[in-house]
Amino acid sequence: MSTTDARPGDRLQPPAAPSVVADALLRWAHREGATAHALVRLRGVRHDQHPDPAGLRVAVVASQLRDNPPGYDILGDFDGLANAVSSHLIGPAIDRAAISWYAHHGPFSSYDPTGPDTLTRVTLSWDGTRYLRPGLDDEQLLTPAETAACVEQLGLVPVEQVLAAQRWDLPGPRRPGL
Repeated sequence: MSTTDARPGDRLQPPAAPSVVADALLRWAHREGATAHALVRLRGVRHDQHPDPAGLRVAVVASQLRDNPPGYDILGDFDGLANAVSSHLIGPAIDRAAISWYAHHGPFSSYDPTGPDTLTRVTLSWDGTRYLRPGLDDEQLLTPAETAACVEQLGLVPVEQVLAAQRWDLPGPRRPGL
């Protein structure tokens, strides 16, 4: 079983010295026509039930940010987002077919109260050139316990802290608290 076959609750272990740790605010042309953006975090992980010879896989967590145009949710164009991540953030040595993909939503995703953070595992297929989304049944919402475990295992700090710690080149004023 590879990480692309991993189930929620499978234990992911951060490598002792991760070769992939990156946070980026990525813009891409959303399929609805405008430019959207998301906080994208790449993490090197070990899958303890079936490590590859190098033992390293990559998990990508894309966080929906509330200042995207209405209707430009990351899940509405996750394959487009994944292709932008592949083109701009992932080096050629990483096996794109072995990447685990997660959509991240929480209070940072909406101006309305949304409750606690959620992670949705999104299954994408890699055709050798680009990511394709097989259908709507490719999404699996993790339980709150699975989400908390995954966030801890990937070493993800809260979105607000990541955004506050960086200078981002986004058009327009930055909203307080985001």
